[in-house]
This record gives sequence, C-alpha cells and structure tokens, in this order.
Amino acid sequence: MNDLYFQSLDNSLKQAGIHYPSLIIDKQRLDQNIDHLLQVTNQGYQLRIVAKSLPSVPMLRYIMRRTGTNRLMSFHLPFLIHLIQEIPEADVLLGKPMPISAVQAFYNWKQTSLSSFNDSQQLQWLVDSLERLQEYQNFAQRQQITMQINLEINIGLNRGGFSDESEFDQALALLKKSRHLKLSGLMGYEAHITKIPGFLGGHRKAFKQAMTTYQQRIQQIEAVFGEETTSQLCLNGAGSSTYPLYEQAARQKTPVINEIATASALVKPTDFDVFTLQHHAPACFIAAPILKDIDAPEIPMASGLTKLLRLFGKAPKRGVFIYGGNWLASPCYPDEAKHSELLGHSSNQELYQVPLNSPVKRDDFLFFRPSQSEAVFLQFGELLLLDEGKIKQHWPVFQYPIDSLPEAVPLSQSETGSQSRTNIKPSQKIL
Repeated sequence: MNDLYFQSLDNSLKQAGIHYPSLIIDKQRLDQNIDHLLQVTNQGYQLRIVAKSLPSVPMLRYIMRRTGTNRLMSFHLPFLIHLIQEIPEADVLLGKPMPISAVQAFYNWKQTSLSSFNDSQQLQWLVDSLERLQEYQNFAQRQQITMQINLEINIGLNRGGFSDESEFDQALALLKKSRHLKLSGLMGYEAHITKIPGFLGGHRKAFKQAMTTYQQRIQQIEAVFGEETTSQLCLNGAGSSTYPLYEQAARQKTPVINEIATASALVKPTDFDVFTLQHHAPACFIAAPILKDIDAPEIPMASGLTKLLRLFGKAPKRGVFIYGGNWLASPCYPDEAKHSELLGHSSNQELYQVPLNSPVKRDDFLFFRPSQSEAVFLQFGELLLLDEGKIKQHWPVFQYPIDSLPEAVPLSQSETGSQSRTNIKPSQKIL
C-alpha cells in the first residue's frame, strides 16, 4: 500500500457520493487472497467459510461461488437463522457449543419455518463435553429428532473441548448407542500455533503436537465405529492464521484433517498480520470523512498546559476531527496519523493528529485498517465493494431476524442440569 492507493480510494469514494464512515472491500485484493487460499484447499481439502468473520450474505455468496463450496461455519443463533433463511442450500457447522436453551429455540423456530433447510442433514451441532452430549441426547430423544454431532477436541489451544481419552470414549459409546444423535465429525482449533515462541518449540512443534492429538482422536473413533467411518466424517481444523501450514502435509500426503476453516485471511485485518499470511494483502479499510482541520488543538481551559505538552511532543501540532471514530482499527493513511490522547476517545468526532505537511484536508478521508472483521463489519450496516477503482456494489451485513425467533419454553431439569428458565431471547449485542 502507498499514498497513491489511498488517494485514488479517496477519489473513488467522492465520485460515488460517499459522505459518511464506510467499510470498503477491495475486490481485486479479495480475489488475490482467495486464490492463495485455493492453492492450499485444492491440495485435497474441503473449505468451510467462517461466516462470523465475513458477516454479509452477498459477500459469502460471492466467495462461495469463487471457491466452489457450500460449507459455512456459524457462531450465533440469530445469525444461523439468518443464514438458513438467505442461503438454505448451505451445509453449516456450529463453531461453538450452544446452550441447550439455544438448541430448543432453534427447533421451535424450525417448526414454523418455511425454509427448505434440512437440519438433520445440513447442520452439525458442536459438542465439547460428555455432559453437554447427554443434554443433547435427552432433548433429541424427547423431540424424536435426529441431530448431527461434531465433537470439539482440544488439540493444544486449551479453550475447552474433549481432552480426556476416557471421557471421549464415553462420548463415542453414547453416540454409537444413540438412535437420535449421529457422529458427523471432529473440530480441532489451533489458533495458538503461530503464537508459540521459539523457546517452547515454535510453530512447527505446536503444529506437530496438534496433529498428533487429532490423529489419536481419529483412532479412537475407528476403534468404536470402524476404520471405514473416517472417510465419511467432517474432520475440521485450521484457521485464518494457520491454514497455510496444511499445504506441506497435503503435498507429503500426510494430512490428518480433511476440511479447512477460514475467512479473516481473505480480508486480512491487522490481527492477522502474521508470518503465515505475508502473501495476503489487506482488503478491508474504514474511510472516515475529515470534518475539521485544526492547527495546534488545545485542551479545554488549559491552553498553557497544552503549549507545554506540545513543547515536549505530547500534544499535536495539527489535528483533524473525523466523522465517527473509536473503532477496533488503526489509522493507515495519512502516514504517521495516530489517535490523539488530548480529548480521549469519541465515537462521534474523534481527534487524530496528522503531520503538518500531510496533504489531507477537510472533506478528505482518513483511512483505517480494522483489527478484526467479525465485530467491526457489523457496525457499518453495509460494505462498499471497490472494483477496478469504482464503488460498484453495496453489500448489506447480517441482520437480526428477531421477530422470527420464538421464546424458549421451559426445559426440564433433566435436560438443563439446573433450574428451568423461560423467556430466553437473543441479545442484539452478543457476537
């Protein structure tokens, strides 16, 4: 990236009549990142797109077409329902285990839904413990339904999931015996791998240990269900920061997993500026109009103190107030722009200091790179697609289908393991 890129982007936004804080997706950069991903997945892996990181149905549909996959991963019940309504052909794996009350709320909604989505074949529920598996078994038996179960295994991240071999064997025994739960696969997340320092063995040792643990769980499955079962299972792993590590395993014909999950790598926010993604380009930017250009901004009621701070480089010589602010993002244009601590943070008009000789002026845009996509994208309502230097499409972000979500009816104590609760509704702020 250079100044000319952002100056051209500034001009594109003005030509499109954009006059408010916006989230821009660079289509050419997105396509380049997709191509890098396909170089790995084409080695024999299925691709599952992590929907929470790209929370826009048009964007997901575009990437699904480009990559030839219908597999999505969802993490939030209202968004799961939104996906089912908008992309009923999707094959969905839950990315985290859901409370039994959320499971019941989903099936209450499904009873009244006109969607063609077949949950018994297109939806995998993630289960992280024997206790939760028993809850799901009791619920499925009571409802006389079939639920596909994907078992979350701990392969080094230590964020939960099956760790104990004995407990995992008990879970497999329950699944083999059950008439209502069907083992559909495993999910092992290993985002820690790229963060392991050299004195602890680095990423190579961490990756090897993770794959060894994953293989041990597969062997336990084969001991209970038979060796032929493995080829039919969804063996999900990887992530945006680790997916490139699986290319060598595929080339050496020693892959353990058969499905890669990723999404953030395709737009590369700053949290993914890691060595494994050096070949990826940032493809998402926030553009905020500059409302005011101020020489020597001052602390209210403290002009003398401000001058003293400026003398020691603690107060800006030039500041700009932008339209909006306080995002999980860092400025990337103009160079050396940074948040000013003079007035603190503001989501309305935030103060940034810029160099005295910076070419930006009032009504130009200050540009940022988001630190993550899953929460930041949702703040903008829509994504602006930059294609060959022009804003050509507006992609809406996920919507909350609150009106279609029923209240959960009371659950029996045997299903919840605790006292029953009623009137459970999703929060519009939970992600």
